[in-house]
Amino acid sequence: MIRFSISALALGLVVPLPASGEDDPTADSGRQAYQYCIACHGPDGKGIQAEGLVMAPSLHDSAMLKGSFPELVTAVILKGIVKEDAKFVQAMPPHEAALKDEEIAALIGYLTREFGGTQRSVTAGNVLKWRGESASRTSPWKRGDVESMYLEASAPRYLSNVRYDLYQGNWKSLPDFSILEAVRSGKLDEGLISLDPAKNQAGGFGMAFDADLTIHQEGDYQITLTSDDGAALVIDGETVVASHGVGTRKTESRKERLDAGHHTLRVLYFNAEGKSALTLSVRGPGKLGTQWLTTEKGEGNRGQSNHAIRLTPRNPGEAIVHRSFVPDAKPRAIGVGYPGAVNLVWDADVMNLAYVYRGEFMDVAPLWNGRGSSSKPLGRDREIVGPGLPFQILETLAERWEPFSEAKVKYKRDTARTDDEITINVRHPDYQFRGYRLDDKRFPTFKYDYRKLAVTDRFEPAEIEGVTALVRTLKIDGVADKNTYLRVAVSGSEANTDEWIAVSDNLKVRVNGAETVTRRMDGGSETLVPVTGDQTLTFTYRWNTSLQP
Repeated sequence: MIRFSISALALGLVVPLPASGEDDPTADSGRQAYQYCIACHGPDGKGIQAEGLVMAPSLHDSAMLKGSFPELVTAVILKGIVKEDAKFVQAMPPHEAALKDEEIAALIGYLTREFGGTQRSVTAGNVLKWRGESASRTSPWKRGDVESMYLEASAPRYLSNVRYDLYQGNWKSLPDFSILEAVRSGKLDEGLISLDPAKNQAGGFGMAFDADLTIHQEGDYQITLTSDDGAALVIDGETVVASHGVGTRKTESRKERLDAGHHTLRVLYFNAEGKSALTLSVRGPGKLGTQWLTTEKGEGNRGQSNHAIRLTPRNPGEAIVHRSFVPDAKPRAIGVGYPGAVNLVWDADVMNLAYVYRGEFMDVAPLWNGRGSSSKPLGRDREIVGPGLPFQILETLAERWEPFSEAKVKYKRDTARTDDEITINVRHPDYQFRGYRLDDKRFPTFKYDYRKLAVTDRFEPAEIEGVTALVRTLKIDGVADKNTYLRVAVSGSEANTDEWIAVSDNLKVRVNGAETVTRRMDGGSETLVPVTGDQTLTFTYRWNTSLQP
């Protein structure tokens, strides 16, 4: 997967791909996506060799492809690998801009089946999630990074049956939680210790975590505990490491001899004021590597913020409007957090809704780390509804939708091949962004032109039968060209009897103001609305379940 190696692909030839076993619906997509890899890995996946030079490693030897690690494979495909020595000719380039989520999902299915021996089923939604998790990384991986990620992912899990008790109070040191009454208790399904249950807790709080600890190999374990304010780790009833008092983050580390088998683990924590933080890691003997037992990981980067910096509204009932780079949107993204914990990202490059989600709004800590990066949408239940450019003229309903405006340009950087091209996004000539206006609640109304149409796009939070919803009003002024359509949703099914259209298992949409047209396209469904002009359309996006705390 080297960008500038001389190969059949670089010469513009079509290379026959190895035949697969039984085809599935994504098999053809996976084989086509593998064209990005053939230049260096070869049609047989064994790596191209030319005059004693090896372009890329054999995929048949990849432990990640043979194991169940699609998230790691995705991370490598997205970010690439730097060239550190002469073992391979060049670096593996990042493909996060070249490949869409569904293409990466199909590619992983193809790679794991052809070269790993067992096909791993991955969805575009999985890739979207993993893309977001690595969005703050701006440079390719080193091979040592990839090996460390694999060792951590393949290491046997230490914790199971993780429970928590949450307490409210103000302390200067760790209290005796056994004599206090918890305000909330529960189980952490991820199998990791997390402060998330206390994220909405006002004032000082404390937490006690209990879990089953399984040690698979006897030996010395390096245990590191970092906290703000105080914390303690107790194994089999004995305190192993503790961080006392109130103040900035403190780190304590100790080597502990642990027998193989089952142990009890208890972590005590309190936060008196200000920022809260808790990380716990265990580094095992041999090749077990480091495993984090907390959802927060201590990166160890000086001057960086390892805790979230959450945006909140200036006044109750107001929206938060945040312009920044965010994952899965073009550069001119605009995030909006509405009252009622419902949020969206609107994309000014395509004049359309990028996605909706609910819960907490936005973490801007990545902007403060290193050279800065994209903001990170928080919350959950993210759904992409009808991505890309909203309007298109379709001569027939068999014509494909073109979601983005793109162009190819010569790529001359770091290569002598002046005929290399890359795909870039360009402004579509039919669209003109006219900015947005805020009302007294700071709710934005987005404005843009499409051909002879003037469009305003506004959203309001709502609640329908106790479930979070978002009502979108699209006002279209002017006379539309013949056969103009607006794309409402992708992968939706036919409308049910209650007039709701299923966008996914978790979200549905209702359209008022026009009749919808649903068509089958590329194995899924697209819901369209014929546009005549001088009309007002209302879309109601409703999640299927209540927002869980």
